[in-house]
Amino acid sequence: MTLSQALSATPCPYFEACGGCDFLDLSEKNYQELKKKNLQENYKDASWIWVGPHSRRKINLQIGAKNQIGFFAKKSKDLAEIESCFVAEPAISDLILPLKNLLKTQDQNLFTQISVTLFDNGLDLIFAAKKELNFSQTQKLLHFGQEKNLNISYRIKDHVAPIFITRKNQIFYPDFKVDLGSEIFIQATKTGLKSITKIIRDFLGQNKNIKNIVDIYAGFGAYSFATIDLAKSISAFEGNEKMVNAINKNAAANGIANKLKAEVCDLFASPIHKRDLNHFDLAIINPPRNGASPQVLEISKSTLKNVIYVSCNPESFARDSKILIDSGFKITNLTALDQFYSTKHLELIAIFQK
Repeated sequence: MTLSQALSATPCPYFEACGGCDFLDLSEKNYQELKKKNLQENYKDASWIWVGPHSRRKINLQIGAKNQIGFFAKKSKDLAEIESCFVAEPAISDLILPLKNLLKTQDQNLFTQISVTLFDNGLDLIFAAKKELNFSQTQKLLHFGQEKNLNISYRIKDHVAPIFITRKNQIFYPDFKVDLGSEIFIQATKTGLKSITKIIRDFLGQNKNIKNIVDIYAGFGAYSFATIDLAKSISAFEGNEKMVNAINKNAAANGIANKLKAEVCDLFASPIHKRDLNHFDLAIINPPRNGASPQVLEISKSTLKNVIYVSCNPESFARDSKILIDSGFKITNLTALDQFYSTKHLELIAIFQK
């Protein structure tokens, strides 16, 4: 098969031009073998979870100077126009063509990007604008939100202004719901979050002596809320004040503030000290792509015996895991989560025990 034939055989009509995906020209079997090969050089015993296409619940659509909508082509700033997205949740993919039609009614060179997030109770959109919107521009977005029953805001620099909010964004848990802002960080797929949560809950179910948990780089408290019923107490630490406020507010609203508390902490410049870590039975850590070496170093010096590390970067994970292993920890379970379908990205969930 020639390259052009292979490209024409892909399930996405935009693959050749679009830079959003890397491997849609491969069969599912060859794709999985390639991903495994790239990881198994260092981690041969990893188990795998494959999420697949039609699963991404957050995408950032780029907007061109003439209101084209799509993704940048590979290794360039050239915009590849699209009308659907093979890897996105259907509710997101189905919205792209209506968004394209909406932008035809707006002034050109006004917007640069649309962030689309599918929360558990509906869609949320943030339009990145170059300047303040006038009445007409705002009304068009408001009517679109009303018509499609979704939340719409617009952002200028770091300020987000709501235009139409039909509901609070929520993530659902079996016993309660948590309210979240539009710009909150969430895992790329619903399946991904459920898979990570199951790994943590299964570990806690097998180790009932674990009562006090520290959730480091906690975000909005995804893992804290998912495991609070299995713990005596959870202390969450996060550098983003908005996320910390969201944790504490949701904990209070759901009657668990006595068990779950969050604090703002610059975990890179001022990681949680080893003496404070000694009070916990388990650390859950989910750092950004550059890892968490300062914090991991403190963990390695503490009396902690259980660590669950969720990583979105195998390279920084390898560096941090070496610190733990050199201090006596062993990886007792490693899972590779392919929730960034058709890309080089990979999530790792590792259980370390000493």
